[in-house]
Amino acid sequence: MIDRLEVDLFGKPAGVLAISGTLRSPEDWTFIYDGGYVEAGAPALSVTLPLREEPWGGAVVRNWFCNLLPEGAVRQAIVHRLRIPHDDFALLAAIGGECAGAVSVRVPGADPVLTPDDDETDLEAVLFLQGDVGGEGSWALAGTPMRLSLAGAQDKLAVVAEGDGRLRLPHRGEPSTHILKPDSRRFRGLRDAEAMGLALARAVGLDAAAARLVDVMDRPALLVERYDRARARDGTLHRLHQEDFCQALGYPDGLKYEASGGPGLAACSALVRRLAVGPKAVQGLLDWVVFSALVGNADAHAKNLSLLCDREGRRWLAPLYDLVPTIYLPEPLVDRTPAMRIGQAARIDQVDAGDWALFAEGAGYRKPYVIDRVRTLSGRILDSLAGVGRTVMEQGGEPRHVERVMAAIEGNAVRMANR
Repeated sequence: MIDRLEVDLFGKPAGVLAISGTLRSPEDWTFIYDGGYVEAGAPALSVTLPLREEPWGGAVVRNWFCNLLPEGAVRQAIVHRLRIPHDDFALLAAIGGECAGAVSVRVPGADPVLTPDDDETDLEAVLFLQGDVGGEGSWALAGTPMRLSLAGAQDKLAVVAEGDGRLRLPHRGEPSTHILKPDSRRFRGLRDAEAMGLALARAVGLDAAAARLVDVMDRPALLVERYDRARARDGTLHRLHQEDFCQALGYPDGLKYEASGGPGLAACSALVRRLAVGPKAVQGLLDWVVFSALVGNADAHAKNLSLLCDREGRRWLAPLYDLVPTIYLPEPLVDRTPAMRIGQAARIDQVDAGDWALFAEGAGYRKPYVIDRVRTLSGRILDSLAGVGRTVMEQGGEPRHVERVMAAIEGNAVRMANR
């Protein structure tokens, strides 16, 4: 059984991840930085794992690396297809070669990134060969030849979008440009809802990931531009390092919801202020909370917030992503409980002025400013909603889905603006 993995960051050897013991518990995980990496003063892997010569061990290591892995049905599909144990370390060894951001985890002696040959990058051909294209996790399975791991419970695949619109899998060592997310089989219209959330955020002036609607093998999908990429002056695409707030706060992958013991908004705000990543990040966090509440996104958890880092170690708040107005989905199919509490509101459609006051106090914002921001963004959302809905439908969004999302957002934003 594999017990040692090499970790690269920005294509350079950063250190070694190891596990000992037969139980393979969190206490058995260790990570030690490469001596040359520390001496060079290169960027730390995480704010929870700053550079040092001594090894890091225990849950802080296990939690950070396991947050790179997919969850739920997507994870189960990959484990079943690759016939590997239900073991976090084994899964990292199998698919950690290309993760979100600029980190890579590989078995010693293996190629840094095991991607398909040039004649195996046709997206539809690979999806067809995978079989069971409609099953949960089937698109993520198309990435397993690349040893690619994207965190989260939703099926997704990293692709390259060509200038002519063609989508393909990346060549060996090539950074992907987009994330392709098929519409959910369980939650019909999720693709259109997420497209609405992202487009609406951009329409009201927030920094959010760009996305467009596509169809792949007759299945609706959302093509999201990767925000963890940067293009140099010569046109070369470079990876940026990323860690979500569960990683940055040291929480395990299974505790992304506050009700289950995960991070709350006060902790997220304290992290942004402690890292001194700038007033833009403090404002961005507030806008994420307010916008998510206004559009009825009850799934705004800590893994949907991330920090970006460049090769010089500079960190900033990532653009907003995974902005799904879950309020359009019927109960009890989807819970209305906010993933992170806003005041004492038990439901995302019951947040009021008193809850915003409690949030402001706990997260370190001035109450009048928070209330004003709620009113400002609610007004912008209501002004932009119809136009954004038309655009999404013109791109191919299903009218009945888009109209249901629009009605849910409008009702919630109007209610919140009047309280």
